[in-house]
Formats: sequence, C-alpha cells, structure tokens
Amino acid sequence: MPDRERIEARLQALWEIALGPGGGADRPAFSAAEAQAMLLVAGWAREVGLEPGIDEFGNLWALPAGSDRVATSGSHVDTVPDGGRYDGALGTVLGLELAQEIGSGLLVCAAEEAPRFGAGTVGSRLLVGMLPVSALETLVDASGTTAAQARDEYLEALAELPRVRPATERVRVHAEIHVAQRRALRELGIVTRVASPRRLRVTIAGRAGHSGEVAMSERHDALAAAAELILAVESAARAEPPQTVATVGTIEIAPGAISVIPGRARLGIDARGISGQSLARLDAAIRADAAAIATRRAVDVGVELVRAGEPVELDRVLADAALHAAEARGIAATETWSGSGHDAQHLAALFGTLLVFVPLEGGESHTPDEGADAADIEHASLVVNDVLSVVSRSN
Repeated sequence: MPDRERIEARLQALWEIALGPGGGADRPAFSAAEAQAMLLVAGWAREVGLEPGIDEFGNLWALPAGSDRVATSGSHVDTVPDGGRYDGALGTVLGLELAQEIGSGLLVCAAEEAPRFGAGTVGSRLLVGMLPVSALETLVDASGTTAAQARDEYLEALAELPRVRPATERVRVHAEIHVAQRRALRELGIVTRVASPRRLRVTIAGRAGHSGEVAMSERHDALAAAAELILAVESAARAEPPQTVATVGTIEIAPGAISVIPGRARLGIDARGISGQSLARLDAAIRADAAAIATRRAVDVGVELVRAGEPVELDRVLADAALHAAEARGIAATETWSGSGHDAQHLAALFGTLLVFVPLEGGESHTPDEGADAADIEHASLVVNDVLSVVSRSN
C-alpha cells in the first residue's frame, strides 16, 4: 500500500525548494531549482535500493542493480512559474512508492514545462530523438540564455550523480501518473490518446501611419487584421469536435506607439487535437481565413508552421489492464484522452507507456491552488501497481 504520510512529506519537500511570488512552486526547466529537486529525488531513490544517474539530456534514471527489462514509472519535477504542488511531482513521488513496493525503476524526465524556453517535454523529446540537440541553441529564455547553456549549467549542478547512458534497452514498459488538467474528469482517467500541438506563426504586414492623419478608408492596419484573424481562429476551432482547440497565445505589434497605426503584427497560434484529420482541417481553415483577411484589408499575411505533430495512441494493452485493475478493486475509472502534452506520449516511441490521470480537486491546475484527493492518489498508485506487477512477473 502507498504510504500517504510519506507521499505528502515528499511532495512538501519538493514544494519548498523554490517558491514563486504567488506562493506556488517555481522550478523552471533546466534551472538550479530543477537540479535541486532531481538531487532530492535521487537520494530517495537510493533509499529504496535504486541506482540513480543522469543522462546527457538531463533525465534521471534510477534502476534496480543488475536488472534487465524492468518496468519504470515517474514524471517530471520542473514547474511552470508559481505552479502547483502535484503537476509532475506527484508522478515522480508515486514512482518511488512503486519502486519500494514492486522493485520497479524510476525515470524522471527533464525540462517538461514549456514557459522558460517556449518548448515543452524537452528531456523526453531529446531522449527519443524527436528534438535534435542542436535545437537547444535556438531556444532562448527571456534573459537571453539558450537552452543549451541552461542544460550545461543544470548538468554541472548535478555533477555528484553518475553520468549514465540512457538505459532505454532495459525498460520494458513505463507508467506516468499525472494530475489531470481537465475539470470535467471526476474519476481516474486511463489515457489512450494524447493530442499533439500544431503551432503556427502568423506575420501581418500593413502600413504604419499617423493615427490622427490617415483616414479610416485609407488604412492598412495590421492589428485590426490580426483582431479579425484571432476571432476567425476561434470560430474555426469551434466548428471542429470538442477535443480540438486553438488558442492565439501571443501577439506582438510594431511600432507599438499609441499615436501610430500598427504596421506589423505577429501572432502565435497553438492548435491541439486528438484527430489528425481535424487538425488538418483547422490548419486549412486558418490559412484560408488569413488569405481572405489579407485581401479584404490589403495587407500581407504569412503563415508559418513552427511545430507539427500527430496525435499519439498509447499502449492499448496497458490501458485495458489498468481499466480491468480498477474494476477489480472497485475503483471508478474511465478511458479518456489528454489535450496537454506529457513525456509519456514521446516515450511511447521507445516502449509501451501507460498514462493515468488523478482527478483535480477544486479544478485548478498550474496554480498554487492545484489539488488532488489523497484517496484518488492512492487509487492511482494501486492501479498502476497492479499493472506493473503483472508485467514484472511475466518478464
């Protein structure tokens, strides 16, 4: 049985490493705080008989000595600014509980959260080759530090841990327990499909001019065109199935003066869905709307695909085993999908993966108010325990 007091104590210890201005957890990707959290987890891993080490990408591996073809579990320990207590940390701490109970290994991926460098699941994507190491030179945070520089400093902070080669050939299956990030989920969620983001950068070139001297009929306002496109993106997403969403999350305008008509605007669009066909339709609709707005407003509009990806189907056998394990224990669980990205979706390219969601308590995620019920946490651990136990016995 998972030890509730130990789980809570370890979550609290991770929480206290670095707090943000709003009182939330503040452990950015490839930061000193993330490194401190990894060292803390590595120490706990030793206590349960695992051998921890860090790979070149910054991921923590902690496997039983001499074992081959093991089951692993774990999540991540970095956070968004002023983030929650459970996101990432919960799956990592429960991975230690599982290791103590059934002798499984631990895999904690680095730099999962996107805010610092504008790219998420960095450690797992580097591990599976979906993100080239050279890309770290092009990812830059607000202070001008590249992800490559930050990773090097992070690895230096972890110098006391052995540097290990990624032990992907020793892993048979991997399980990630994660707090849910969808308010509607009220029971354990067994994830079978994970959405993939499709990110677009739209640049609108109009004509700047004096706000008091250019007649309304003569304007080529880039920001006004951007406003139309933002609403068009929303409308296009609403026309798709509810699992498909789109967000205009960033906007930059130039010259950015109150008395000057904006001559240039740039939008960042994040579209997600669990259907590749739906994402393709949404992409086409956005491009068509952008072209129509450009013609109507006499501006130039360029749409650039920044990141493309297909939705990922997770291991069906593991998902079914988890649903059956929940039913056998009388635990409420449902098959579900994820609109947010997780390391498990990338690790699925290497070995079978299971992703289990613990329902939110209070409906908040990525905030200091993020909550999860102790009974739900215990249920998730028991279900994954049952699944990995069967895998370990059949090894």
